[in-house]
Amino acid sequence: MVNVIRLLFTIVFGFLWWWTWNFAGPALQYLVTLGSILTLCVCCCTGHDPSSEWSFDRYMACLRKCGPALLVLMIGLILLAILVFWVSAGAFPVAADLIRILVASIGSVIFIRAICCAYQA
Repeated sequence: MVNVIRLLFTIVFGFLWWWTWNFAGPALQYLVTLGSILTLCVCCCTGHDPSSEWSFDRYMACLRKCGPALLVLMIGLILLAILVFWVSAGAFPVAADLIRILVASIGSVIFIRAICCAYQA
């Protein structure tokens, strides 16, 4: 049962990460990749005994464990993307670009962390 839960979480949040990647578009795919990699660095994923029972309480505790660090990471990615946009386009991003920046910065971090915690819980 543990592996079925992990498989389902991987499929659901992996699909949402893929949607984030496509929604961000080619101009912001660097941001999704960077956010995903840095999420693993900010809160290292360390697996537990695969035979242990999976627990929703441990899953939620895992998600909360790195909350402040992940929030700082998301804000940093948003500011980085705005700066990159500003330097490359010579102007502040318009609303549509800001939405893509927010989705890429927040989605890449949250969905990778959600998958990681499925293997820690």
